[in-house]
Amino acid sequence: MSAVNVKAAMVGFDITPEIHPEFGAWGTTPLVTVLDPECPRLVARCLVLEQDDHRAIWFGSDLCGEPLPFTQSLRQEVADALNVPLEQIIWSTSQAHSTGAIPGSVMCGSHINERVIADPDFIEAQRRRLMSSYVESAREAMSTLRSVRISAGRGFCDSIGYNSRFPMPSGGCKFSRSYAEGLQGGKYYDPTIGVVRFDDLDGHPMGAIFNHGCHPAVLIMCHYCSPDWVGTARTHVEAAIAGAPAMFVQGFCGDVHPRHMFGTPAQARRLGDRLGKAAAEAVSRLTPVRAEPFQTSFDTIEITCQAMPSREECEVEIARRQAFIDDLDADPQATWCCGFNLPDPGLFTAAERAATAQLTIDYFLEALRMIEKGIEPRRTLDVPIGAVRIGDVGAALSPGENFTITGRRVRERSPFAHTLICGDTNGLFGYIGTDDEIDRGGFETDFFWRILEFEGLRLPPAKGSAGRVVEGLTSLLDGLSRDR
Repeated sequence: MSAVNVKAAMVGFDITPEIHPEFGAWGTTPLVTVLDPECPRLVARCLVLEQDDHRAIWFGSDLCGEPLPFTQSLRQEVADALNVPLEQIIWSTSQAHSTGAIPGSVMCGSHINERVIADPDFIEAQRRRLMSSYVESAREAMSTLRSVRISAGRGFCDSIGYNSRFPMPSGGCKFSRSYAEGLQGGKYYDPTIGVVRFDDLDGHPMGAIFNHGCHPAVLIMCHYCSPDWVGTARTHVEAAIAGAPAMFVQGFCGDVHPRHMFGTPAQARRLGDRLGKAAAEAVSRLTPVRAEPFQTSFDTIEITCQAMPSREECEVEIARRQAFIDDLDADPQATWCCGFNLPDPGLFTAAERAATAQLTIDYFLEALRMIEKGIEPRRTLDVPIGAVRIGDVGAALSPGENFTITGRRVRERSPFAHTLICGDTNGLFGYIGTDDEIDRGGFETDFFWRILEFEGLRLPPAKGSAGRVVEGLTSLLDGLSRDR
């Protein structure tokens, strides 16, 4: 099934940072000092799709996600250089936690990693090189567009990750950092690998997208600069398409973590082999589908926040956290702090656990300051979402880290035979929990939202938020499907 009116090109490019001799990757992350010996390069892919006056310039990169405002500034810089509207730039990140902090970023894979700006000239050179690579790859792709055929299908892999939100018998939620324990929680994990291959009209592979939801966090908090398991998985997919570039797009991975957390390069490669072989097998049995029409659609949905804590509630929360910090002297093995289990002593020192608790003390201190000054917090949060249609293939785009069950619900309601569930796209909004998980609390639905450094004081999303994401994305997909 050919569609000569739809054109595409995919370009691969390297974004591996230089390692500063004193200040680490990008000159910003002193902890990250060595390239991963198993998979030493960070890469990105640029997919350009075009039909008539519709165009998308879609990047998929081996990077940690960034807050919405910073991501928009990156997209805008590329759009301005290419002289195209901002909406044409789609920015997906793998959410790898081992890529260091790109220049200007507040994200470096872990909140205890130090970020520095000690050699601004080095950092600025890294920034210019990084952004130039995005602009030049897009120009190359835009200049090499060809008519395409596409094939689509799915693979399955349920052995590289698990749902890490372990329900506690008395209520609440444990962040399980153990694969064996996590499996006992019985929480859903979507094993789907979405795959789309692009061929020219002579049948030669031009590129592929593969899509799966699981944090690349094997190498979190280590000194390796690495794409984590994504890099190895990508090599298998590219081998299956005669060496053409393959773009990984992260799924809805908010509550899904890798089988090996705080692991080794060899363990990251092992998981990449598993996922990559399953994806490559799927490539061999894809079904030809229509490639037209090609269209995109975008919207901004509004989700409601939880209530602002009162002065009394803030004071209680501060006292509880301070008591945890004070007790660490007598009990340096303690990990549970106000409904969240901090990493075990073998992973976090007592000082690091105290610093983590202090983050939320700072949040409640800021809340007290706002109450005293009469400053109103944001009661709603805007979430920019999108959808892409490539003939019989749909792609649902959402920033942040939605939970895996939310992705399944979008796919179930999608009008398309093949639907890619794309998280961490156009920004790292934060975790959006389902209603039952908001009731449980824990890291994703409570603690994460109590960190000021991302976008200041934000109230956690209220119940109904995941439903708004599902409704918004399916509405966009439905709208695109009506144009036959």
